[in-house]
Amino acid sequence: SSGINAEYGHYYITNNLRMWYLVFLAVFLEAVQCQHGEFLLGVEHRLGSQGEWTRRSNVILASIKQSSLPSHNTPQYIPIAANEHVEELKELGRSNETLYYIRVPHKAVEEGEEQDTSSYVSLVVRACSIVESDLSHSINIHMDSTGYVTGLSLYTPVEECSGRTTSASSFSTHYTVSFPIVGASPDVHSFIAMKEKEEKKKAAESQDKRSFLAKYWMYILPVFLVLMMSMGGQ
Repeated sequence: SSGINAEYGHYYITNNLRMWYLVFLAVFLEAVQCQHGEFLLGVEHRLGSQGEWTRRSNVILASIKQSSLPSHNTPQYIPIAANEHVEELKELGRSNETLYYIRVPHKAVEEGEEQDTSSYVSLVVRACSIVESDLSHSINIHMDSTGYVTGLSLYTPVEECSGRTTSASSFSTHYTVSFPIVGASPDVHSFIAMKEKEEKKKAAESQDKRSFLAKYWMYILPVFLVLMMSMGGQ
């Protein structure tokens, strides 16, 4: 029994090592893939409907594919002179009617490529909601698997403005990226195989619809003749 236990223990350890090796290899390959082909989105903002668009930050995306790695869908955020407009935003935020605009190009490009500035996806919020949230907010970029931005959403802790000001002097922004969830695809091959099996069965059943006598007369006739002859001889 000790030999059996030792053999079982060796088998158990070997299987566990193989499993952990495959898990590590899958995670490693995905991490390596994410390190290449980074994509860039330039985030711009505007204070009020009459303001000028200025670059607020660059968002670096590890990839434009959905990933199981937790860090993959949290892009790198590089602010660009965004805080220069904080005091102006705080002043405009005193009015509940002043709007704050954010936009990104319609398509992410690989680093080094020129961004397409002819088409944007934008969002609009009340400036006071940013100010009264102490300049803290989350921006979610919705993308498809081809690198196109399909939507933007912004969340602030404050939903209704009350006229409160803030002592914060810089933006506190958290960026995330969302990809569409691909549903389960139909098992086409199994369906086709099932239909082919049904068609073959139907063809086999309809191939020969003759009666029992019509199909087996050559076997029945000799027996019948032998019986008749034996009866005649008697």
